[in-house]
This record gives sequence, C-alpha cells and structure tokens, in this order.
Amino acid sequence: MEQPGRPPIRTVFRTQIVVLCLAIFLIDVLAGIIGATFSIFAKDLGATVFVVGLLTSISGLTALFSSIPIGSLSDRIGRSRVMLAGMVAYTLVMVLFAIAPSPAFLIPGRMLMGVAGVGSFWIASAYLGDIVTPQERGIAFGLLTTSMGLGFGVGPLLGGFVADTLGMRWGFMIGAAIGLVAVALVRIWLWEPPRQKTALARPKLSFRDNLRIGADRSLLAISIGSFILSFSFDGAISTLFPLYGKELGLTTAAIGTMFALRAVASSSIRLPGGALAGRIGSRKLVIIAVLIEATAIAGIASTESHRALTLWLMLEGLAFGVFLTSSQAYLAENTVAASRGAAIGFYSMIGGVGSTVAPLVLGFVGDVASISTAFYIGAGFMLAGLAAMLLIWFPPAIMRTDPLKSLSVTHDP
Repeated sequence: MEQPGRPPIRTVFRTQIVVLCLAIFLIDVLAGIIGATFSIFAKDLGATVFVVGLLTSISGLTALFSSIPIGSLSDRIGRSRVMLAGMVAYTLVMVLFAIAPSPAFLIPGRMLMGVAGVGSFWIASAYLGDIVTPQERGIAFGLLTTSMGLGFGVGPLLGGFVADTLGMRWGFMIGAAIGLVAVALVRIWLWEPPRQKTALARPKLSFRDNLRIGADRSLLAISIGSFILSFSFDGAISTLFPLYGKELGLTTAAIGTMFALRAVASSSIRLPGGALAGRIGSRKLVIIAVLIEATAIAGIASTESHRALTLWLMLEGLAFGVFLTSSQAYLAENTVAASRGAAIGFYSMIGGVGSTVAPLVLGFVGDVASISTAFYIGAGFMLAGLAAMLLIWFPPAIMRTDPLKSLSVTHDP
C-alpha cells in the first residue's frame, strides 16, 4: 500500500512530464555546446576577455528585460505556446552563431539567447508547477532539473569533440538540428492543462502588478539566490572557465569533458535533492547549495592542476544542481497557478541581472588582473548575496519591529 502523502513513482512518469523533460534535455544540449565552446569561439574570432564577457552579458540583459513580459504572457496565452516559441528561438541562436564571421555578428545570437532561455527553461518550470500535485512536486522538479543537467553534460562532450574534429561552426549547426527535435516534441505532445485553458480564471496582471509580486519576501530572497547563482555560472563558469582552461594548455575537447563531468555530478544530485527538499525543506537546501558553490568557485581559482580543477568543477556542479532543484521547488511552494508565470518571470529577471553584470565585471577583472582573481571576487560576491538572503529570511529583531508602533507604545500614558 502507498504511504499517504507520497505519490507512486509511476504517476510522475506520465506523458506530459516525460516529454517535457526530454524536450528540456535536448535544449540544454544546445546550452552545453554554447557553454563549453562560445568563449573560445569568440576569442578565436578576435574578441578579448572583456569583449567575451560583454557578449555573454548581452544574453543576461535581454533575459532581464524579457523575463516578466514572457512570464506574464505565459499566464495569459498558455505555457506550451511560449515554450514552443522559446525553443524555436534557441534553435535559431545556433544558426546565427554558426554563420557569424566576427565578434560583432555574435551580438544578435546572444540577444536572442536571453529571450530563448527564459521562454524555454523557466516557462517549462512554470508548466511543470501547473501539472503536478503538491505530493509529486519534489520528484517532478528533480526529474526536470536532472534532464537539464544531463543535457548540459552531453552538450559539452559533443561540442568539444566536434570543435576539435570538424570545427566549432559544425557544432552549432548540429545543435540547431537537435533543437528542431525539441520543437517537434513540444508541438506534438505538450498541451495546456485544464486550468490554463480557462483564461478568464486568471487575473490579467499589468506590468506594474508583476513587478509588485517581487515585494513578497519569499520571492525576493530566492530571487537574490537566482542573482548570485547566475553571477557564478554565467560569469565564472560559462565565460571564464573555458578561457582559464585554455591558458593552462587544455584542449577544447578536454574542457568539454570537464564540463560533462560537472554536468554528470550536477545531474546525479538533482533527483535526490528534489526528494530531500520535501523532507528537510527547500530553503535549507538553498542555503547549503550557495555555501558550497562559493567554496567551489574559490577552489577553482586556487589550483592549476587538471585533476583538481575537474574535482572543483564537479563540486560546483553538485551545488548548482541542489540549488536549481530546491529553488524551483521553493518557487512552486510559494506561488499559485494564477500568477506563477509572473513570479517565475520576476525570479528569472533578477537572475538576468546577475547574468548581465557578472560577465562584464569578471571579464574586466580577468583582463586587468587575472582570471583566478576574478574567480575569487565571484566567490566573495556570492557570500555577500547569501548574507542578504539570510537577512530577508531571518531578520533580526530590530528589523521586525515597527518603529512607529514602538514610539506610540513608549509615549502611551
């Protein structure tokens, strides 16, 4: 007999969830190809470390401005339509990269990539939140984020191998073909859940109302977490780590293999992390994940050993996987279907700020000082962000006291 409150695993493995996870796996293959090869490709085209950071930040900037509108749009017209558009856009990104003759021509692809990422990954999370029960939530989000991790593991292996044998442009074109498969899956198999079809049941929030959603303390705290994890991944890992590896004499294939091992480590923890979130609480896991992430980023900067770098990168992957699963579970726990898209849009927007700022700041530090110094700065910034999250979640007594109320009590005769 099934234990009360726990779903049988077979109920989670239903068509919509399996197809959603498969489509996201394929799109994250594209993200993995880009993550392991884009910085090297841009530098080969003539970009400096700072320009590479500038190009990377463009995606964060477009994600920043598009997140709330895209999230709100998914509340109005349905998640699957927005996901389909996002995956079409990601496929087009790969084509634009493949034909770019110079760093300047990478700009349109990086702009579109920010929009595509929001429409694909974050709206998929909102879609999953709509179709699972509270009892299924931990396992379901564990499956989704595991699929992401596995895709990001295959992508660097594929991209690195193709780059060293056929050239990076071929890697991007193969990625475009994979993206078309994901588009077909969403178009054929994913439909809107019943509550999304009832458009009149959803409040039509204005852009200002969407911004006000961020005043919720729970959403604000977890959004700061999104900011610092984006700062870490898009700045230190995705932008600088491939260049750091090249400085140390590693081949593109070797760097791709390291990214793949990171993804395997990250994927391995996501499903257990989802189950653990339901037992000890998603917020505790978020805090632990940020601490480990900061430690791993500093660890990367402390060594030039290939083996040690791989181990630190795998530890960072574990922390990232725990954060991704626990933060998405936390969002699902603290939002309702009517405004979940807008809430996730706000969360993604704040992450977009991190994705915009980090490549610029850390790329500048990498140019004027060293890449290892940039890693140390990134780790310190993460710890500062964690302190801000803790102040919101666990405010000291002085922050919980209403000064006007205290004043009136003091003067009460």
